[in-house]
Amino acid sequence: MDIQLKGGFVPDTVPLTFGIYPADPNWGTALPTITWQLYRHYNDIQILRDHYASIRAYVESVRDGYRITGLAKLIYHYCDWVPPPPQPKTEGHLVASFAFLHDVSLLINMSQILSYSHDTHEYTTFYQRLAEEFHRAFFKSSAGYYTDGMQAAQVLALALPNVVPANVRDSVLQYLVQDIQAKGNHVSTGIVSTAQLYPLLSDNGHHDLAMELITSTTYPSYGFMFNNPYENATTIWELWNAPFEGPSMNSRNHHMFASVGAWFYSHLAGIDLQSDLIVIRPRMVSEEKKHLLSKIDCQLSTLYGLVHVSYTRDERDICANSILLRITIPSNAQAKVVFEPLFPDAKCVSITEGYQVIWSVADKRSNVIEDSQTGLMTVHIGSGSYEYHVFWK
Repeated sequence: MDIQLKGGFVPDTVPLTFGIYPADPNWGTALPTITWQLYRHYNDIQILRDHYASIRAYVESVRDGYRITGLAKLIYHYCDWVPPPPQPKTEGHLVASFAFLHDVSLLINMSQILSYSHDTHEYTTFYQRLAEEFHRAFFKSSAGYYTDGMQAAQVLALALPNVVPANVRDSVLQYLVQDIQAKGNHVSTGIVSTAQLYPLLSDNGHHDLAMELITSTTYPSYGFMFNNPYENATTIWELWNAPFEGPSMNSRNHHMFASVGAWFYSHLAGIDLQSDLIVIRPRMVSEEKKHLLSKIDCQLSTLYGLVHVSYTRDERDICANSILLRITIPSNAQAKVVFEPLFPDAKCVSITEGYQVIWSVADKRSNVIEDSQTGLMTVHIGSGSYEYHVFWK
C-alpha cells in the first residue's frame, strides 16, 4: 500500500522498477486479486478488513478513467500480453474492461463478507450496468462472437459473471471450442486469457479439451516448452516461442504463464477451500480420454494442515469403470467429497471406504447423498485418511 497514490492509483510493478502510473488494469488487478486469494486460502476476514479501503480506492481510480472513456475505449498498456506468434493480440479495450469488471465483482464479494451493505448495493448496481455495456460494446451479433473473434475475447467475456446473455452463451462457447479445435487443439491466448481458459473449459463441459491442451507437446503449448528439438525447458518460459526470439524480454523462468498451476489444484485434484469446508471434487475426463489423466497425486498446505488427494483410474491397478480415491483431511477440518460419474449417464453401483461398503444400489442407508439428476455422489467427512473405491455402470 506504500506505493499507492492518493487518487488510488497503483503502478504496473511493485516496487516500481518497470512500467508506469496508473497501471494497466490487468496489472493493477494484482491488488484486489491477491487479497481475495489470500482470504480464500486462509479464511481470515482481517485480510479483507486491512486492504478493503485501498482496493476500493483503486477500483475508483479506474472508474474515474472509465467515466471519460467508457468501456469501448478504456485505457490499457499491454493488452493480452504475449500471445503465441503468429497470432495477433486481441482487442485491448476488451481486455482492460475484463480486469475492471473482474475487480468490481471482487469488491462486491468483499463488501458482502464485511457487511458493507451500502457498498454492496452501489457496486452491484454498477456492475450490472457494466455487464450490459460490455456486451453492447464488444459483441458482434452478425458474427456471433466478441470483437475480433480471437480466443482471448471469447474467454474473457465468458469468464465474467452475467456478461454474456443466456441466449448467446452456448454459441459463444461453441465458437471458442471450434476455434481451438480448428487450430489443432492449440491456444492463441496471452497471459490474461490463458489464466481463465482452463477453468472455463472444465466448468462448461469441455474438460477433455482442457486436458488435450495441457498434454499437447506441439507449438504453442506448455508441453512444447518441455518437449522440443531446440531447447527443453526446466521451468516455464516467459514466451510461448522462447527459442525463436532474441535475449530481450525472454526469461526461461517466469511466472506469467504459471497461472495454469491453480487449475491443477482446483480442477484436476479438485480441491476447493471454502470458508468452513474443504471440498474435494476431482474432475473426470471421459473414458475415451482417460489416458490423458489416469492418475494424480496432490498435496496442498492449508491453515489446518496438509490436504492430500490422489486417485487412479488405471485398469492395471483397479477394475474397469471405477476410481480409487485416497484423501487426507487435516485435524479440525471438515470436508465434502464429491464423486463425478466416469462417463455420461453413468450410475453409481457401490462405494467402499477401506474394506467396508458404505453405499450400494441395494443398500442406500448411509450418509452418502445421491443426486439422481447429475449422478454426483457426495459424502461429508471429518479429519483423517480415507480410501474410497467407487464403481459405476
